[in-house]
Amino acid sequence: MNENPLAIWLDVKTFFPMLWAIVRGKYKMPWGTFFWAVLCLAYVISPVDVLPDVMPLLGITDDGAFIVLILTMLHKDLAAFRQDRRDKANIIEAEIVSPAQKGEKNDEKMD
Repeated sequence: MNENPLAIWLDVKTFFPMLWAIVRGKYKMPWGTFFWAVLCLAYVISPVDVLPDVMPLLGITDDGAFIVLILTMLHKDLAAFRQDRRDKANIIEAEIVSPAQKGEKNDEKMD
């Protein structure tokens, strides 16, 4: 994975829609990937941490490091999910036009 901040931010933005799509059954992925994604979400939300969040900087840092670690592991799946969404968006926007309709549209433009 490219560890530049924009790539990580893109993965973070994709992470939650991907989880929601998996839960609704709209997207299929390996169970291992789903396990790590849910574990990451539970770790960040859970009050039980390796370093408690009450420690000013360290508590938040360990959560961030864990998120980056999981996003690195899931990068290929996140990229595949984004590609799948792009493919589905392109299919939805497609228009089927029969040759007869195409001729009618051209006639309308000429009028």
